[in-house]
Amino acid sequence: MVRGAIIDQKIIPGILICPLCRGDLREAGGKLWCGVPGHGPFSYDGEGRILMTSPEVLEHFTKEHKKGVNRLKSFFKRYPRLYYLLWHIFCPIFFTGLRPGAVLSFFPKSENPIVLNIGSGPKRIHPSIINIDVVPFDVVDVVADASSLPFKDESVDAVLSENMLEHVADPHRAVSEMTRVLKRGGIMYASIPFLTPYHASPDDFVRFTKSGLRALFSDFELIKEGVDAGPWSAFLVFLAYWLGTIFSFGSKKAAPFFGLAFMLILGPLKVFDIIFARLPGAHTVAAQLYFVGRKK
Repeated sequence: MVRGAIIDQKIIPGILICPLCRGDLREAGGKLWCGVPGHGPFSYDGEGRILMTSPEVLEHFTKEHKKGVNRLKSFFKRYPRLYYLLWHIFCPIFFTGLRPGAVLSFFPKSENPIVLNIGSGPKRIHPSIINIDVVPFDVVDVVADASSLPFKDESVDAVLSENMLEHVADPHRAVSEMTRVLKRGGIMYASIPFLTPYHASPDDFVRFTKSGLRALFSDFELIKEGVDAGPWSAFLVFLAYWLGTIFSFGSKKAAPFFGLAFMLILGPLKVFDIIFARLPGAHTVAAQLYFVGRKK
């Protein structure tokens, strides 16, 4: 397995710190050691990923991804190209906003910015972007918790958070961590669902309005914000989940699977959001929103 280009350049080890005490790390015997007893050691797995969480945390999230409907999702995530092909065709969410990879355009081509993708899942946006996730998917470079990032203060140039913040129990802490590791003047990209049903991956906690995102990223100068997936997407995904609940006839375990089935049926209709997502006031009934800002 080939890790991202950033790891090959040995940049990651130079900015890593202990996620528990933020102390410096030293490398010895193929592991990273913190000076505080009980913190680590942190190691590389057999495929070159840097494991910056405890074995207990890693086991917990791995198990959660194998429960219920997440088990089906995890199976397809082993084959990212197939997973995202099916997702883009059949999922009723249609992305019309600024995509996270566009953050690279904020930097001159002569620069090589250090960019973190927090909660990357099984997708690599660009070879130079460092993938962070609590689950060791094939394309993940560093296994870490968004609430305790193992990177030095002001050590990275940009941070991406695509549909991740709703899945952490304390999004304010996660944003505080992302802000901490970002250099002054650095770029933050975040997208998050607004009007979408509960979707565990492995769990689901919060939603934010347009005003809520501005407040969440109050330490940033606004560059751009808008609708990531519009009103028609919101209508379709709620309809799919509603039908799934009705036709499951009270079965809590069956409802998510029926919901997925109806998403496959309704998904192709999402193309109408090409129109609806651009209507004035679309952000008030949008499925998803995004925020791009520069750290003050």
